[in-house]
Amino acid sequence: MEKNFLSSDTLVELEFLTDLQTGIHYHENFELLYLLNGSLMVTVEEESFSLRPGDMIMVNANKKHSYEGNEEVLIGRFVISYSKTRELLNQNMILFWCNSVVDKNEAYDDLREVMTQIFNQNLKNPDGGRIFLNSLYYQMLHILTSNFLLTARDLRYEDETSRTDDRMQEVFQYIRLNYRQNISLQDVAKQLYLSPTYLSKYIKKKCNISFIDLINSVRLGHAMEDMLYSDSSIMKIAMDNGFASVAAFNKVFKEAYNATPSEFRKHARADKDPKEQRKKEEHRLLIQKKVEAYLEGSPVLEPDHKKKSRICAELHTKTNVGRTWKNACAKMINAGTALDLSKSVFQEQILFTKEKMGIEYVRFWDIYAPELYIDIHSPREQIHFGKLDEVIDFLVKNRLKPYIELGFKPLRLLKTTQNALKEISREQEFESDSQMRDFFGELLVHLIKRYGAEEVQTWYFEYWKKEDLVFQDLAYSFTPMSRQAQQEYFQKFDTVAGAFRGVLPEVQIGGGGFSMQHYGREGFLFILESWKRHKEMPDFISLNCYPYQIQKEGSLYFEKKSTDMYFVRHNIEKAKELMKEAGFPKTELHVSEYSLTLSNRNVINDNCSKGAFLMQNAIDCMEDVDILGYWLATDIYADYQDTQDFLFGGCGLLTKAGVAKPGFYAFEFLNRLYKTMLVKDKNYVVTGNNRGSFRIVCHNFKNLNYNYYLTEENKIRMQDIPMMLEDRDYLAIHVKITGVENGMYMIKQHQVNQKYGSVQDEWKRLNMDTEMNMEEMEYLRRISTPRLSTQKITVDNNVLEFEINLSANEMEYLHITYK
Repeated sequence: MEKNFLSSDTLVELEFLTDLQTGIHYHENFELLYLLNGSLMVTVEEESFSLRPGDMIMVNANKKHSYEGNEEVLIGRFVISYSKTRELLNQNMILFWCNSVVDKNEAYDDLREVMTQIFNQNLKNPDGGRIFLNSLYYQMLHILTSNFLLTARDLRYEDETSRTDDRMQEVFQYIRLNYRQNISLQDVAKQLYLSPTYLSKYIKKKCNISFIDLINSVRLGHAMEDMLYSDSSIMKIAMDNGFASVAAFNKVFKEAYNATPSEFRKHARADKDPKEQRKKEEHRLLIQKKVEAYLEGSPVLEPDHKKKSRICAELHTKTNVGRTWKNACAKMINAGTALDLSKSVFQEQILFTKEKMGIEYVRFWDIYAPELYIDIHSPREQIHFGKLDEVIDFLVKNRLKPYIELGFKPLRLLKTTQNALKEISREQEFESDSQMRDFFGELLVHLIKRYGAEEVQTWYFEYWKKEDLVFQDLAYSFTPMSRQAQQEYFQKFDTVAGAFRGVLPEVQIGGGGFSMQHYGREGFLFILESWKRHKEMPDFISLNCYPYQIQKEGSLYFEKKSTDMYFVRHNIEKAKELMKEAGFPKTELHVSEYSLTLSNRNVINDNCSKGAFLMQNAIDCMEDVDILGYWLATDIYADYQDTQDFLFGGCGLLTKAGVAKPGFYAFEFLNRLYKTMLVKDKNYVVTGNNRGSFRIVCHNFKNLNYNYYLTEENKIRMQDIPMMLEDRDYLAIHVKITGVENGMYMIKQHQVNQKYGSVQDEWKRLNMDTEMNMEEMEYLRRISTPRLSTQKITVDNNVLEFEINLSANEMEYLHITYK
């Protein structure tokens, strides 16, 4: 049986369960379930989740839930005090979204690690190490509140159902705060501006009990805590918990537990029946054995071993023959609108990225801008594509391939995820499917006439799916799109793809810029299943990946910043997993947009931490996806009336003056690697050629801490960033390459850190002047380059060995040659 009562001074309590089934119930404390063994089906309100070993789920306060497991089930059940958590956080509304079945986040691994330590401490030293155990509980709660807490400011949408659920939570909240007093139905109704009759029926409908029974259940829960954990008299317990008299307490208690409080206490303190004690001890030993078996497979790391400030990169040239790899990051870059690409300064910066980063494709959008004179309603022979030709001519002449967004995507420039600087709708509707078919057919015919079928069939055409969010009066507005409305996308894709393939069967067309973090498992699975039922299948599926999640709790929708710094890989993995589950035809997978932030006014975009993030992300995803398209190339796209400063937190890899930021160097370093990968880890990649040379990239990316997630992105200051890092420890990478030729080796080392190659830090040293002259701007361009240093190492035992020391968020590229 579950233990739902905590003493008044207890924050967290752990118990291990092997119960195969529990009925539907609810309680006012949080319940975190972690599955150690077996399988478990957990139902919360109307949703069910299938847990496998290693999965966890948080059940929020007063949420109806039940679960059912198989015979091997072993559950670690944490009961977390709602009242204590409320005191610690100093807020009334507390909701967690912690469910590893439907969500991926590196923080789940952090939780598993702490939980394993808790299990070990609970098993090995349950009484003697209480202080350490409590510290682990606080550590667990810190991870939960830092990564999985939903707050009122995260709320984006609520329907009628959620508003009625909110009302029930208000009832619980009022009773929870006032249960010690004599409260009546009229008191609560007055507080909620409802009639007593309506409120009575509402509570009966939602909880299946009367108002009096609801109050008594809350009072009884607190009274039971006192019964179990205090020596107070029965009378004091009754009075302290709001019962009118001892007789009233006795009556309610007996109805619930089939015994009076005195009988219950007497039985609880009396010596137990030997058979019962023996049975209980056998059950305890069985659970202990199962937990020990779990711990054997999940060894507990000592604190000293967990903190990695030193790692080794080892390889043997005879056994590490390597494999060919493709740099998905170098395949495509997001440029801007078609109109942007017609400007000479913009074109110069695009060519610079091609030269340094090896870009093949340039993605652009908004081909329907009025300045391009494309009228979708004109007769086929009168459609004017001349301005669009100028843009594509520039790309083709410079051996760049277009990646064209065909959808009516709005022009949007964000200050934060909640506030836009600019929102221009491009929403247009064709008068009929035949008009739509004629327009896109004519577009492709025109492109083939101008550039040739062999050229055009190497391009990518993307058709965007309309989002369920807009910025009305520059403010964020989210309304979940109906399933019927979502079907319209596939009908339109059939029309566009059918028109294209009718002209050129080999054309590459796909879509639709899906945000995995918004659709979630269920939503994306619906998209795949729906698409399969339509005629035209995509040549590629495109994803948008940003660290913001739409999370559904009942009928409430929340959006919060994700603390998962591996969100791109996790989104890719989830998409692949669901495509396989849906039996979707094999197709290319593109990430057509991704970044650390959507904000074009976030100073972290100009910082070394952004560069280190991009290198970490590239290493993490380099073999998992066909195209990884960073958003975006240059700050010119984000230039607006508020951007007088040289740097303003734009997402570009280049400043509007064309100076490279640390993020640019991350991609340039990656582009210099050899095509044969010998070994990689999350902090480094080692590549080589057949002439005994090696090229290495490495980084010391630091996760962002709670200070970052609690600050509006446009309010972050440059001087705040060091305080927003999880730590600032150095990382030492010991490189050991065995089996090399003896002799002299030259190591050329290129560094980007706060001292070298960081335009933000150099600008800071110039006191961040708003108005700079040409000489100062040229100085910044020249000084903001990686530091180059060389060293020679003599090898006489066929082992090349050296060490790389990286400061926080430093990146390095090393070229090693045999002399």
